[in-house]
Amino acid sequence: MVKRISWFEAFGKAMNVIFIKKDFSNYKEMVKNELKFYRKYLKQGAKVLDIGCGLGCEAVPLSGFGYKVVGIDNDKRVVEAARKNAKKFGKKIKIVYGNIFRIDRIFGKNSFDACISGGVLEHFPEKKVRQIIRKQLYVAPLVIASIPLSSKKNMRSEYKDYRRRICRDGIYRNFWSVNYMLNNIFKGFNIVDYKIQRAHKSIGNFKALIIVIGRK
Repeated sequence: MVKRISWFEAFGKAMNVIFIKKDFSNYKEMVKNELKFYRKYLKQGAKVLDIGCGLGCEAVPLSGFGYKVVGIDNDKRVVEAARKNAKKFGKKIKIVYGNIFRIDRIFGKNSFDACISGGVLEHFPEKKVRQIIRKQLYVAPLVIASIPLSSKKNMRSEYKDYRRRICRDGIYRNFWSVNYMLNNIFKGFNIVDYKIQRAHKSIGNFKALIIVIGRK
């Protein structure tokens, strides 16, 4: 049986949990590149909720580009580290501990202009993904998500336990194709826009689907 590890343990093996200047510079460059797409839908000054914010790789730099950001994560050690990163490099930003399946109760309807996530949805089964989308559309009229795409390489080499979707790093993760996500996982939702983009080298340089979902 493959041992599952905590997010904090996973982050600690892959990156600095407390950012140094070089880390923040890379994440700032990553977010700056994403903003070329985001700004079509998010005006400067918008209130943004980053679900599953992790260490703040997106949330912290985004706050420096004129957005009011709240990040939420359910790992207390990750939240503690993200708060330190936010204090060190962020601007208008708050990091909170909480379950993303309860954001409708934590924040209430229309608390934000948009919900964003990067590398989060693939860590849940399909039914849970749809539930998360509905929760986000309650607290904000717009959802912007980035999800890594399946490839022959990751389907062949990433899984240590394919049946249980446990990868070699001990984390539950799905790899879906663009067509599968559009025609199955996000079927019935109002897909406003989407594009395929290569992720920044600092987080793996993989291809990802960036999708924008709005209320009907």
